[in-house]
Amino acid sequence: MKTLSLLVSLAALLLIPPSQESLGCKYTKNLTGNGDGGNEHCLYYFLLKKEYEESGNIHSLIVNPPRTDEMKITIENVLVKYVELVKGSTYQFNVFGDIYLNWKDERLIWSKDGEFDIYDHLYLSNSSAIWTPHVIDHTLCMDGGCTYSVDDVDVYEGGMVYARIQFKYQASCAVDYKKFPEEDDSCCIFFTAFEPNVLRTKFEVEGKAKEKLSRPVYAQKVYEREEQLSEMAQEHSPWVVVERTISVSHLGGLESLEVLQVCVKAEKQMSTFRVALLFPVTLATYVMLASPLFGDLRTQIFVKLFALHVQTLCFLYLCTITPANGFLGIRPHIYTFYELIFSISFLSILITLVVMALSRVKRNVPPSHRLFLTAKLRLKNTTEC
Repeated sequence: MKTLSLLVSLAALLLIPPSQESLGCKYTKNLTGNGDGGNEHCLYYFLLKKEYEESGNIHSLIVNPPRTDEMKITIENVLVKYVELVKGSTYQFNVFGDIYLNWKDERLIWSKDGEFDIYDHLYLSNSSAIWTPHVIDHTLCMDGGCTYSVDDVDVYEGGMVYARIQFKYQASCAVDYKKFPEEDDSCCIFFTAFEPNVLRTKFEVEGKAKEKLSRPVYAQKVYEREEQLSEMAQEHSPWVVVERTISVSHLGGLESLEVLQVCVKAEKQMSTFRVALLFPVTLATYVMLASPLFGDLRTQIFVKLFALHVQTLCFLYLCTITPANGFLGIRPHIYTFYELIFSISFLSILITLVVMALSRVKRNVPPSHRLFLTAKLRLKNTTEC
């Protein structure tokens, strides 16, 4: 009985007539082999045939940019989804994100008075069915570790095209070691759009130029197309992305060559290390400054030597966590702090040793008359009180 029901269902599906979009579109004639996959709406084939009649090239709408001297690409928003450390590096990042953009293509305009009057936009299932701008980074992708794809292409009747670019690029990073061990890392991706037959490509940013974030930087690869989100590893590094900025600059100072800079700022959040480096040495310095309260000069010397010993241990611990390649000529604030602490300690110990040495010198002459009168006056005042 179940087999009979299954056969009836299959027969019913076979008897359903195909839709107009798949087989009944009159504009698909002589447009085979155009690379769109044959699954688009009939409106797309209308636009494709119109461009074919004007240019004489069936692939013109797919491979050629709009016929204009200046191509304006509007950046609506840049979304940073994931950030991970590059394998083998402690500060270079791979950035995963989306760029939401739009541009105008005069070839994709249709009239609302024609047969497609009920359509105000056209969603393309195949993003390669029309030309899309090549907004890519040419700098750090020589090893093939970068990915780039255009999705969610939506065309409106006035020729405006909206799309989303998914990307994964290795960013160019520079570390500011002044706040070591919680230094800052600024990483940027430089997007360009060089198009043939277009004299100038102009970027215009509509979204927020600066956005506050709070995203961990993962210590291992966490994003794979074949993996599900629930199966992604959550091992993270000390870095946390705190800010995303978008700006437009000119390449080499040329007005015709614009670069879209997408930058992320990360901070290394290691409060335990900061406390371990600052608290013991600060406490030891306070004890050293209060050493006159501990008694005679001999006791003060031992107290100050103990404080210097603690400061030295903290400095040696600091040296063990410094980067192997140094600080790139930058002096961290914590090093300046340690230099000040060591200077105070050595000066205090030196003064105590000098006073201690002078106190052991035997005097063969009486003190000066003024010193004698001052001591006598003070003794008299003390007796009267």
